[in-house]
Formats: sequence, structure tokens, C-alpha cells
Amino acid sequence: MGSPRIDWRRLGPAAAAAVLAVLAQLAGPSDAAAQCSLCRDAVASSPPQIREAMNYAIIGLAFAPYGVAALAAWTLSPALRAQVRSRVKRLSFRRRENPS
Repeated sequence: MGSPRIDWRRLGPAAAAAVLAVLAQLAGPSDAAAQCSLCRDAVASSPPQIREAMNYAIIGLAFAPYGVAALAAWTLSPALRAQVRSRVKRLSFRRRENPS
């Protein structure tokens, strides 16, 4: 019994892009965690206006992986798309039924 073979041509460009993204993450630098202290020092030594802008930027960067994961799930999973669309239709139907 051999292992199952993957036909990469049938998976499409989205799957290939996901595989390349995972490989790029694994091949990336291991010292990326050091950036947290750099951001903290830069924010501490900045004027208040820049400090606030940097805080928003850091929060945005923290949520970026969730956006990428949601986009990948939406792209690669037709079942997820169908489920989301059916729930949105149900919500819009309820709003038409019960105008507040």
C-alpha cells in the first residue's frame, strides 16, 4: 500500500499559492519575534500622535494573519462559501420580514 498521490494540476492555483505561502513561512527568519520589543521601544520614545498611529498599525498587523486565513478558507472551501451565503440570505430575509 502506497501513500495517496496528489494531482497538483487539479488543485488549482489557489492551492499552489497556499502551499507556497506555507513554505515561505517555514523558510523565513526565526528571529522575527524580536520585532515586538523594537516596536515597544519605538512607541515609548515617540510623541503622542505618532505613538497612537503606531499602536493602530501594530494592531492591524496583529489581525492580518486572520484576514489571510479567512481569505484562504473562502477561496479554497466551496462549502464555506455556500454556508456563508445561505446565512446572509436568511438574515436579509428576516430583516425584510421584521422591519425595525
